[in-house]
Amino acid sequence: MAARRGVGNPVLGPSESELRGVFNRAVETAIGRAPTIFRARAEQEAALADIDEAKGQRWPQVDVGTTSSPIRYGKGSEEDGGSGGINVAVTTPIYDWGRIRNSIDSRERLSVAADESLEAEKETTGYEVVSTLVELGKQRIIVDLSQQFADRMDDLVKMLAGIVAVDKGRYSELTQAKARLLQAQALRDAADARARDAEITLHKLVGDRPIPIPRAKEWNIRLANLEQLLDDAKTHPTILQATAEAESAELQAKAVRAGGLPQLNWVISKSTAEDAIGREQPWQTNLAMTWGAFRGGSTRAAERAALQRAGASRYQTDQQRRDLEFRIRTADNDARTQLERAELYRDLAVESGQIREDFFLQWHHLGKRTLLDVLSAENEHYGNLVSEITNRFDGYQAILRQYASAGTLASWLRGGK
Repeated sequence: MAARRGVGNPVLGPSESELRGVFNRAVETAIGRAPTIFRARAEQEAALADIDEAKGQRWPQVDVGTTSSPIRYGKGSEEDGGSGGINVAVTTPIYDWGRIRNSIDSRERLSVAADESLEAEKETTGYEVVSTLVELGKQRIIVDLSQQFADRMDDLVKMLAGIVAVDKGRYSELTQAKARLLQAQALRDAADARARDAEITLHKLVGDRPIPIPRAKEWNIRLANLEQLLDDAKTHPTILQATAEAESAELQAKAVRAGGLPQLNWVISKSTAEDAIGREQPWQTNLAMTWGAFRGGSTRAAERAALQRAGASRYQTDQQRRDLEFRIRTADNDARTQLERAELYRDLAVESGQIREDFFLQWHHLGKRTLLDVLSAENEHYGNLVSEITNRFDGYQAILRQYASAGTLASWLRGGK
């Protein structure tokens, strides 16, 4: 039965295209106001600025400083030490063993990771919105069913009140009916409270924008293609993010290693300070090599730390891939099981509805059934109706969870695969 829906046979509810449109508009609204999205975008901009910072190291670095006139003391202090002045130094990297290049590449991979983090946040926000919409649709239908159940119990109480007015011996039946009416009203109020909770959650996500949620008992949401989603999960944003972070860490390790090697720079310098006989320093240019020959092992430690972070990101990628596959397979099993169970409850509700009517007629007209039989039949029928809706909409949520776990929910909402 679930497979029947999986191959695309439509039901009487809203079409899949209509549902996608409703869902997508709600998701776009939520994305436009979600703080988590703003945070991810800020991190994205920060990553781009980090790239520019690294690229700036390729250009000549201009340093300007000043010194005061020296104060001389001790032997020979009577000689004039010259005046203070302004110092200018222009340092251009000539050869650095790829330190700057690897730093830039590392920052670019972090920028890719920030992009994927933003996409992952969009998928998370999207699933939160659509699952809330499905939950609200489910609870509203259950509220309607609970109200119908309460109305039927109320009619039964009114009918028994009229009977008791002329036959006091049936007062116990009226008491039973009133108790069941109170139970029905409590069920209705509980369903209404759950619906309000879902409305509050939806309001938190999309604000005051009204969302036209269908009130139909069946929606056209087809079962997903399991194998396709498993293949799509390989490019899930979180996996691409972890991969980019690992590549960035490896490039950073190369940059650190290169930074520990001799660095060749071209230096142009000038000072306006005058020497002891009043001569100003001329412009001068030279090649300068610097090498941090000993740093207490900090360079090697920084390199090892970067490589370990790369390894940690690789392990994280493997774990995420396994987790996503597990979630997709679990959601697929849940969707098929729950939709099949919903079909069974629908058939059972048809039978229990007929039993309910038969018991009522046998009790009211023939006296072959007790009121307790009638009330039990009513309660069982209501339970079957609620179980059908609960399983059906939980199945819809499981399908949407599959798309979110594969990282293709946004694509599906826009009418993609």
